[in-house]
Amino acid sequence: MNELVSCVVPTYNRANFLKDAIESSLGQTYPHWEMVIVDDKSTDNTAEVALEYAARDPRIRYFLNPEKGVSSARNYGIQMAQGKYIAFLDDDDISLPHRFESQLKAMVKSGNGFLVSGFQSKDKATGQVLEEQKLELKATCTGFPSRWMIRKDLLEKSGGFDQAAAPLEDIELSSRLAAFETFALHDDIVAVTFPTEGSASSATEKKVRARLVLLERSQNLFSPMEAAWWQFSAATDYYMLGQKDKALEYLKKAAAGDKRGIYGFAYQYFRIAKSLGGPFKRVNMKVLSVLREFNLPMLVEHPIISNG
Repeated sequence: MNELVSCVVPTYNRANFLKDAIESSLGQTYPHWEMVIVDDKSTDNTAEVALEYAARDPRIRYFLNPEKGVSSARNYGIQMAQGKYIAFLDDDDISLPHRFESQLKAMVKSGNGFLVSGFQSKDKATGQVLEEQKLELKATCTGFPSRWMIRKDLLEKSGGFDQAAAPLEDIELSSRLAAFETFALHDDIVAVTFPTEGSASSATEKKVRARLVLLERSQNLFSPMEAAWWQFSAATDYYMLGQKDKALEYLKKAAAGDKRGIYGFAYQYFRIAKSLGGPFKRVNMKVLSVLREFNLPMLVEHPIISNG
């Protein structure tokens, strides 16, 4: 194999983390790669760090984002990428040494143009594994681009990342990609993420609006049960935001799409429990979270690819 893999790294004010991201590409067992770093107008020494590495290794290329925002940074990186295959990497994540080789072998073996591999989440200070995920995806779309490898032409067909769908722009993109190709699950852990301040998601107006944008754009793609899951998630966000009536509205919509009756039970529970405040809110959140995932069926049968 000698296909060029383009690792696209959007970055903003994380020069200290960026070093580790770059080093993880330098340590790859597969030599035919380039790293396309797109600086989203950082005010720290990101440019200095990136350009220092670029001077030492011509495979590392640095660009300043002509616009603003992580979606436009990723899109500009795709535009500048010279490889047939794109491997995204967030600036606070790292690729394991076998990533490019393992993912590329799986793509060539399977013929799939969109691969989603496993990842670990670790504590940066202790190295303790906090979470490990692979082969757990059941639905049409997925997030966390640092575990993706995808053909550049598919990204170009889909139109790339949409800032209007932030902070779920990666999930929204993967739903549009499904119109061209359903992703394959890759039975290998290839990346590590380190939870950092500012990287954790929370229930905000912006996040719940993004869920609704996703639902609207994917209404002809999602099955009733998958749409119900997203409606239930929107309801949970609304409840966290204190908008109980909106939470009840979306729980009712979720119940209509769930033939199992579990979301219908959640709706009836919440009709009674929503008036309870104080410490009961935490209990209600726990109940809703459990019911949302309880015996969730496989919504999409993704091919599973192993290098073995």
